[in-house]
Amino acid sequence: MSAGSLAGLAGCSGDSARTLPSRPTGAWRQHAHDARNTGVADVVVPPRGTRAWDAGTAQLAAPLVDDGTVFAVSEAVSAMDAQTGDEQWRVELEGTADYTPGLVDDRLLVATESRVRALSRADGTERWSVSLPRPIDGALTVASDLPLLVPIADTGLLALDPETGERLWRAPMLGVNPAAVADGTVYLTGYKQDGNTAAVRGLAAADGTRQWEIELEAPDSPPVVGDGALLVAAGETLSVHDPTDGTRKRTLGPFDGRLQVPPAVTDGTAFVATDSSLQAVSIADGSQVWRADLQVMTDTGVSAGRETVVAPVLDLPDAGGPGLTALARSDGTTRWEHSIDGFDAVVSTPPILADGAVFYVSTESAGVTALGDLPARTDG
Repeated sequence: MSAGSLAGLAGCSGDSARTLPSRPTGAWRQHAHDARNTGVADVVVPPRGTRAWDAGTAQLAAPLVDDGTVFAVSEAVSAMDAQTGDEQWRVELEGTADYTPGLVDDRLLVATESRVRALSRADGTERWSVSLPRPIDGALTVASDLPLLVPIADTGLLALDPETGERLWRAPMLGVNPAAVADGTVYLTGYKQDGNTAAVRGLAAADGTRQWEIELEAPDSPPVVGDGALLVAAGETLSVHDPTDGTRKRTLGPFDGRLQVPPAVTDGTAFVATDSSLQAVSIADGSQVWRADLQVMTDTGVSAGRETVVAPVLDLPDAGGPGLTALARSDGTTRWEHSIDGFDAVVSTPPILADGAVFYVSTESAGVTALGDLPARTDG
């Protein structure tokens, strides 16, 4: 097959792999959980963040989880049992996938630098493959019955038919971020063709026609649509817009640092990360609900479950060193910390949340690590 050859089945990597207490449920099907980029899943994060297994192949792209299976990409695509880490199938790629793929219906959509492929989520067989006019420059945005949205370097946004790979439309824009989609509108941040003026645009999902445009100070991260608002990070502030016409309603902040990743948004609250804090802020008036003084890894992002926010940090307050911390969504108190080892170790992707598990990629390993409600190891 043109996407590479199917490799044989393999088990968990390493002798220290352990099975999670139960089969993780819930879905995280794209880079910020959903097409709105909210970064929030209706799942219960485990009460402990103990390492269970490490498997698959991953470097920069976040894994996905759905229906008890974890999907990871790098120089290969691997599908793993979410509870045990056992590989179900693997496909070697021609090139490396550095951006998070997307799951829609029965297809896993994967982009290498110059090509997008649709693989069967059941066994990795290729459904279609198309070349890109220029290299991909961000994560894919997917949703059922809507185009597959691909950010293209120095070009803009390319819309493909997720069933066939047919090119549907293109929206020119420079420095474009991964898009958000809601209620038939595609939201896009980047720069106008002059290369100097930042903007957020609303496009018709059906054909890419521009519906409105609002200028910004800077398009620092992808847009987020949540709780009836469109949120866009720009510098040290978070601007709140009307999603129907882009009108700016208010500005939240300034915060104590540049907002390089979009906030996680749910129930009227934005969880905003800088390099010195994680804050829960009211979208309605900008008031601070709580603040945790943390050195958040601001090039990855935070994720929220039903009761818990999980963030990658450079220096864990209690355990010390880099790793992940889980905080109560209500008041920001620490629930657990998980350290990672290695010289200049960093968490490479946002935490991916499921009921009973947290999945992430770091420089500590070459695969996906699963955390769950397990006792700490006593055998070294």
